[in-house]
Amino acid sequence: MRGFFERHFNIFITFCSGIVVLSQWYLENIENLVPCNLCIIQKTCAQAIFFIYLIKMASPYLRPLFDVAAFLSICLGIGASGRQIYLISLPRDQLPAGLCDLPFEAVFNIYPFFEGIQKIFLGSSKCAQEDWWFLGINIAEWSFIFFASMMLISLLRYLFIILQGHKYN
Repeated sequence: MRGFFERHFNIFITFCSGIVVLSQWYLENIENLVPCNLCIIQKTCAQAIFFIYLIKMASPYLRPLFDVAAFLSICLGIGASGRQIYLISLPRDQLPAGLCDLPFEAVFNIYPFFEGIQKIFLGSSKCAQEDWWFLGINIAEWSFIFFASMMLISLLRYLFIILQGHKYN
């Protein structure tokens, strides 16, 4: 039963993250939206989740390592989307002067990795733009919903596995 649940869980996560990756591609290439640096972090996290679970389905080895990598990607995605939602809620005169106007690669050419991430998470007025809405929710909020639901599903999965393990052992 655990294998059945595990396999279907991986298929579901891969399918959901694949839809998000395709949606990101659509917004960039068809709608011609230019992502800010926080959006690029969210995009990279969603792509990482997709590839992690795709590889996890194909490979029976190193599953705990894949789970840790997926958990870290989900946490980074929640942080980036939460920060962007916070920046959107701020008045224009209170927005920080971060580095979202610089290209993503240029930030890391100027600063070391962790300092560059810190500068990106500061955000700027570009991160607070709301260019696209679907069902009354902007992109950052959809991203937060995706990452939060992936976190909830992952935690529920582990809860079910633990309960199943205690039930049958």
